[in-house]
Formats: sequence, structure tokens, C-alpha cells
Amino acid sequence: MLEEHHRRRSIQQARRHLARAESEVEAAQQFLHPRSDSDEEMALMRAVANARTSLGDALDTIRARTR
Repeated sequence: MLEEHHRRRSIQQARRHLARAESEVEAAQQFLHPRSDSDEEMALMRAVANARTSLGDALDTIRARTR
């Protein structure tokens, strides 16, 4: 029983951290210009988009395990 409590608490903490990270990445994306000609900015935009996808996948995984 105690072990299950710790598992649920860990999952809840991970969900909170991932949600904050998703929010921060979304905010960072607002500073990027999608029509930029800069190769560096385009690479950063792709990395940010990939990060958002990964964070979303992680949150979906947690949601599926807590149902």
C-alpha cells in the first residue's frame, strides 16, 4: 500500500514538472519566427517542436497509466 502511494505521488510530481516544461517550451516557441531565413532559427524551431511533441507524449503516457 505504501509503495503504491509513493508510485502515485511520483507520477503526480512528474506530471506537474512535464506540464510546466510544456508551458515553458510553448512560451519559448513564441519568440521564434516561423518565416525566418536563418538556418539556426529553423533548427531551433524544429527542436522546440520536437520537444513539445515529446512532452505531449510523456504526458499522454502518464494520463494513460493513472486511469
